[in-house]
Amino acid sequence: MSVIRRSVIASVADKYATQVISVVTLATMSRILTPAETGIYLLASTVILLLDNLRQFGTGIFIVQEKTLAPQMVRTVFTITLMISLSLAGLLVAASDLIAGFFQEPQVGRLLVVAALSFVIAPFGGPLLALMQRDLSFTRLAMLNVAMAMVNAGVTITLGAMGWGPVSHVWGIVAAGAVLALGAMLLRPEFWVFRPSLQGARRILSFGAVSSSVTVLNMAYEMLPRLALGRLLGVDAVGIYARAVTVCQLPDRALVSALQPVVLPAMAMHSRQGGDLRVSYLRGHALMSAIQWPTLMMLALLANPVVAILLGAQWSETPPLVRIIATATMALAPAFMTFPLLVSVGRIRDTFWASLICLPPSVLAVIAAAHLGLTAVAASLLVIAPFQMFVALLFIRRAIGLQFGQLWLASLRSIGVTAATAALPVVVIATSGRGFDLDMGQTAVAVVGAAIGWLAGIMLTDHPIRSEIMAVWRMITRPRGPAVHPAE
Repeated sequence: MSVIRRSVIASVADKYATQVISVVTLATMSRILTPAETGIYLLASTVILLLDNLRQFGTGIFIVQEKTLAPQMVRTVFTITLMISLSLAGLLVAASDLIAGFFQEPQVGRLLVVAALSFVIAPFGGPLLALMQRDLSFTRLAMLNVAMAMVNAGVTITLGAMGWGPVSHVWGIVAAGAVLALGAMLLRPEFWVFRPSLQGARRILSFGAVSSSVTVLNMAYEMLPRLALGRLLGVDAVGIYARAVTVCQLPDRALVSALQPVVLPAMAMHSRQGGDLRVSYLRGHALMSAIQWPTLMMLALLANPVVAILLGAQWSETPPLVRIIATATMALAPAFMTFPLLVSVGRIRDTFWASLICLPPSVLAVIAAAHLGLTAVAASLLVIAPFQMFVALLFIRRAIGLQFGQLWLASLRSIGVTAATAALPVVVIATSGRGFDLDMGQTAVAVVGAAIGWLAGIMLTDHPIRSEIMAVWRMITRPRGPAVHPAE
């Protein structure tokens, strides 16, 4: 089996395991905390995530994509990351009361002070994790990520059950960060990385400025609805909308987050070897859309029972939002490859310009919609998501010569698979007498019918994902020969 396929399998196993843990945490904490308490945590986490992406400064990506990586450059990466992290931790503490005052929620400030601890811990694992990713050591990374997820869930749920409230989530993040850093040092004990150095700092800072700008711009846009809703409609609206987004992100977290760590090093290696990235891009889109589109379609159709199972009865305003957001998200199927592809061909600045072109009008649309309520914010994504993908494809076409007609042809079989997946669930909903509000028996029939339809669609269209499934199946079922011992 190729190194890439082994890496993908390890990463998928990692993300599926962590996703199961995450879903258990989500379901449990959605029943422990009220929508308002959840909204308080999500407001704080918005600030935390934005600053954490700025803290990373693209240094991990630099280590992964660098053609010839000298030890001094890794040491410089650590030094820069440590300096930025300590500065941001101090800023987070100093500005906590000001941020809490903006949202008129004192608890937000207390959550930010606790979160500052994670900024102090994180630099001691970052470079080591990036080295493992560069070397495609995804089995070790999977072990670390699963351990981190278990600690995060254990601490969060335990403190939540003890009545600690929204801060339970933040202490879970701090504990998970400590486990990740310690685990990285145990699995890759290369402590020379922590010797301070500023050699080559200018080149790293130049790369990091562009990379972190792109990341922060995209994160700021993604988190904007929370901030706008928190200011205009209160923390309850933040909790309801954010949980709808979380439900719609479950397919991406299970699939895209599994592929994302592999995509950049794989494409960078492919580019160094002179391979045709256009073929890789089209195949990646075909495989992704064959899973993402049917899954999002099922989320849209079964939003009511999914929300009832995952979140509980107090989130009854969420399903209509899930239907809209899941439908809009389908337009972003190729998006996970945009950043790694442009970086691998040396066009990281294009990622910045793409974000600069599409995000300002997207932000204005979200702010305008926020004045009209939650449904309007969700509906704005039906225009924003296709627009953002179109802008990204313009830059991709310039980078690798991709034609829109080629992308359309690569999508046709996935469209057929999606239609086959949705066929029986649509019949169940149409004949239920209660529309989307299905009971557990009807939901089970719809899910089983969707699975059968998906498999039938793959077979009937001879979708490329069929060969990947068969390759993995042969690997699992292949008999292992007896160990060969050297002659004594």
